[in-house]
Amino acid sequence: MNLEEIERRLSLFKGKLKDNSLDVALVFSPLNIYYLTGLWIKGFLFVTSDDIALFVRRPFEQTKKLCKLPTYFLEGFKSLSEILKEKWGHKIGLEYRAFSWEEGEKLKKILKDFELVSLDNIIWDLRMKKSPFEIACLREAGKRLSKALNITLAQFKPGMKELFASALLEKALRELGHPGYTRSVNNFELSYGYLISGKEGLFALPFTTGEGGRGLEGFPGGASLKRLRKGEAILMDFSGFYKGYYVDQTRMASFGRVKLAEPFYRASLEILTNLEKIAKPGISCSELYCVAENIVKKYGFQEFFMRHGDKINFLGHGVGLEIDEPPVISPRNEQKLEENMVIALEPKFHIPDLGVIGLEDTFLVTSAGLKRLTLYSRDWIYLN
Repeated sequence: MNLEEIERRLSLFKGKLKDNSLDVALVFSPLNIYYLTGLWIKGFLFVTSDDIALFVRRPFEQTKKLCKLPTYFLEGFKSLSEILKEKWGHKIGLEYRAFSWEEGEKLKKILKDFELVSLDNIIWDLRMKKSPFEIACLREAGKRLSKALNITLAQFKPGMKELFASALLEKALRELGHPGYTRSVNNFELSYGYLISGKEGLFALPFTTGEGGRGLEGFPGGASLKRLRKGEAILMDFSGFYKGYYVDQTRMASFGRVKLAEPFYRASLEILTNLEKIAKPGISCSELYCVAENIVKKYGFQEFFMRHGDKINFLGHGVGLEIDEPPVISPRNEQKLEENMVIALEPKFHIPDLGVIGLEDTFLVTSAGLKRLTLYSRDWIYLN
């Protein structure tokens, strides 16, 4: 990450602190420290209107060499109260989601003399709107995901285990620079993505996600030891990655036609193409969901729409450093889209004895509407 990008983010962050009358911000989560500094550390980032410093537990010596910010060794959090008194802060911003309950209770005792305020929404407001640097990373992630599919799909054969087919796609993505792990705001465990086929793809997970799959014993979700069969729908919901940033895409494939799937596929495609036309800055997440739901009603598919085990009231989500960031595209979320947000839309249908049918693309919100960042053809893929 270049210095100009880091300086831009820190400047915006300082502005947010001033707007919220915060004396000090303490950023503890490694991902948000990375977002604001380009460094991975155990410790915290200290920010006021005048000062910025890193307090590092590990790796201290390496960070001191790499970092242009003042960098101090952190003995332990017990010294935090004294550090803050030295720096004149009283109203302290903390990321509540960065701590377990136990850690939070310890910090509250250490900081009992200070007023504590959540930083979570302040940081999300920054991260939701992407910079030109971030958008370039997301575009490249989309290109790499398309390239991996082009490399892989011709290798799929009937009778191949889902797990083996998934591994072929994962290998291509790994060779293109994917870390093999997809970060999630909601803390569910996910590698590159899900390759599932047939009705086994309906197997529900305890996470809020567009589909499930049996996975493996002890690691549910996604590809299993089941074999790919002719006449069954294959769903591939995979992430692309570049320099920390993810895109999210779902495509459908099969060996031969799956006639029962075709009307559901058309409905999913119609939802996406309609949302592309109407979504723009100022429209709310709930309005987008309502448009999708009206198309579903037109087809008479209400009982199958976004029904991963039980009804899940979402249509999509933000994407960036994590695969499922705010905003959530749901019927209850009145948040409005803003320019330079990045969202994934994933209208999917869960049909007994057929499986999960649907599409997903990642989009940049521009002043003129949505611009697609995942460019692989939306056509149903017929495998040889």
